[in-house]
Amino acid sequence: MRKIIPAVAFLFLVVGVLHISGCSKRVPTTPPSSEETGTQDRVMAVSEMLEEARAEGAEDTWEYEEAQKLFEMAQELISEGELEEAEKILSQAELKATQAIGAAREGAFMEGFDEEAQEIRKSLLSDAFSKENLINLPTSDVFFEFDSAEISKEAMEAIDGNISIFEKNKDKIKFILVFGFCDIRGTEEYNLSLGKKRADEIKKYMIGKGVSPDMLHSISKGETEIWQEGTSDEAYSRNRRGHFMALSDNNSPEN
Repeated sequence: MRKIIPAVAFLFLVVGVLHISGCSKRVPTTPPSSEETGTQDRVMAVSEMLEEARAEGAEDTWEYEEAQKLFEMAQELISEGELEEAEKILSQAELKATQAIGAAREGAFMEGFDEEAQEIRKSLLSDAFSKENLINLPTSDVFFEFDSAEISKEAMEAIDGNISIFEKNKDKIKFILVFGFCDIRGTEEYNLSLGKKRADEIKKYMIGKGVSPDMLHSISKGETEIWQEGTSDEAYSRNRRGHFMALSDNNSPEN
């Protein structure tokens, strides 16, 4: 009898080990795919940008509200497994969060300027605006959809490239001008307004990316300067653009 009890105990031990081993095999741990990891990283990045926007005092801006809505929409899509669509929405949320930061920084900057100071600032810009002060840099234009001032993903990438160029040449740049252009459709007044909005959208994005608001000026050209002649869809699309120009300081040794 004494020999049977240890044998029975050993049998139960073996069965228990096999049971545990079998259970672990039935519930394998699957590592997240590269797509899932990439989406998680984007979620974290946009979340941090929204936190930065709040710290900058951007919660009352339209851009912040839009970024928050898009972020929540993207999270819902992720929970439903719609990762590709979520990525597109996250890209839009990133744009709006960046613009929210830019809007807050520009607002804080402009608070320090009374009417007289703003006129002096415009005068300084006017004095600097000459061909002699123009710095020839390899910047890229960005393009807009018809009747829209929304910055596309491709435009974001182009603006980021321009910011890098301006950063490398910051020691000789006094002002950065952002021009908004339109095609010839619509009234002159409407196109001037749309051109200004396009330039302002770019400017907010650039300030959000770290460019000083003291350097940036947005100017509308509307339909007053046509880049590509004609009435084809291609000509129209090439004229709906944002253009960049850098000016040096009047006191720069180069002048």
